[in-house]
Amino acid sequence: MVSESNGEVPRFEDSIPSREDVSSVFREDAGGGGGAAPVNSTADQSPQAASSIEDALKSVAATLEAELPDEAPPSEDPSQPLGDDLEDDSRYPRQPRTVSEVGLSKAFLTDLTLKIMHYSGTPSAGQLMRRLGLGGNLVQQIIDVLQEERLCEVLSQSDLYTGNYRYRLSERGTSRAMEALERTRYAGAVPVTAEQYAEVIREQQTRRQTTSRDQITAILQDMVLAPETSDAIARALHSGKTTLMYGPSGNGKTWIMERYSRALDGLALVPYAIYAYGQVIRVFDPSIHEPIEELDDANITKDSNRDRRWVLIKQPAVFLGSQLGSESLDLAYDPQARFYQAPPHVKAQGGALVVDDLGRQKSSPGELMARWLIPMERGWDSLSLNTGEKLSVPFDVQLLFGTNQPINQLVDEAMLRRILYKVEMPNPGPDEFAEILRRLCDQRNVQTPGGAVQRVVERLYGQPDESPRAAYARDLLEIVVEGAAYDGQEPVLDEDSFERAYRLFRSQRQGA
Repeated sequence: MVSESNGEVPRFEDSIPSREDVSSVFREDAGGGGGAAPVNSTADQSPQAASSIEDALKSVAATLEAELPDEAPPSEDPSQPLGDDLEDDSRYPRQPRTVSEVGLSKAFLTDLTLKIMHYSGTPSAGQLMRRLGLGGNLVQQIIDVLQEERLCEVLSQSDLYTGNYRYRLSERGTSRAMEALERTRYAGAVPVTAEQYAEVIREQQTRRQTTSRDQITAILQDMVLAPETSDAIARALHSGKTTLMYGPSGNGKTWIMERYSRALDGLALVPYAIYAYGQVIRVFDPSIHEPIEELDDANITKDSNRDRRWVLIKQPAVFLGSQLGSESLDLAYDPQARFYQAPPHVKAQGGALVVDDLGRQKSSPGELMARWLIPMERGWDSLSLNTGEKLSVPFDVQLLFGTNQPINQLVDEAMLRRILYKVEMPNPGPDEFAEILRRLCDQRNVQTPGGAVQRVVERLYGQPDESPRAAYARDLLEIVVEGAAYDGQEPVLDEDSFERAYRLFRSQRQGA
């Protein structure tokens, strides 16, 4: 087995083995690999006994193999999706049938399997299939190589007819696993190559789903907005294009973007990881990505046409606020784990990237916008590795920006022209504010004596230095409700309770 421990970072092109190289280590024949019996490498067997057992197991495996249906023929291009005749599988790339279709070196695959076995203890072949994301044939080929090199051994043969064997690392295999972990601690599913990633994401772009008009109407129905504002927001969100929402804070920009992000109900594919220039880039993030299907050892063998290195997820949405820094704009290298984390916009592929409070980040608004708007226009992005190489990936993200700062002070006119939709969220008028307050009183079970809502509106809008925001209704009513609880009374929006709340509220805002 070829070692990658010489200290040099291999080029991406060098990591793909030739067919001749593969055939010398892994069997190219995909038929029957999943049912072949393993060779027990324990030292207490004589060569004759080991040979006898092996011959018997192979005989049984051959009988079982003859009764199994033929596997589907391999795809000419494993990155292409399945045909429309398989509706549930139409988004998945085809499962690779050979090592050359996987696109990674034999050394990388064996090292990755050793690391997974090290962390798993005594995995079965089914567990290795799930954790590697490969089909049974390829997994069995890898196991065979590990056994031939005395890197693992069979722990038990209790279930001969189903081939449900469990494996453990030998002393030599443990030593090799430690060496592999020194290079990188990544021990997840087999990464896809950069070319495979680009092919699938470009195909996904042709299927991209936009949020329907009815869905957007449902999102906005709980908001009280001027008709022209509501219409502008709906048209911008429905377009699926980059949108900048601006205006004073407290009028619902963040709420709308959050609701829109959660309402995305399309599907997207994301790989567990990408392999490029000898480096692993983790993409799948359970804190962001919501899988449509959860796999376990019992159902991993079904749908054998699916490439399980990819996960079908609900359209992702990544929400970034004022904590966003320049370190989030590119690949993040973990020196302890020795692999990369994909940046937020790569994790958001096929969905939305929301940047709230634009102008309050460590990086300038112009730097942030340029980082994403330029790749958006050209359709691809360039990611930089610490080793100096650059990786080009497709850019398929809907960008949403929110700010309470004057947009002409954020960036120059040339940058603003790159944003097609710019929607202002102004302060509510007296009528909108009154409706907001009525709805909130109903929701919070706050009594409103005759004319109470109108008196509040007149009081707020009658102040020369006051410019009520939509959030004022919620904040003032919260103080009224909490004050009633303190007094042991039912909440009532009368003149006394409002004036008490208003004095407290103004003091909070003036001191802010």
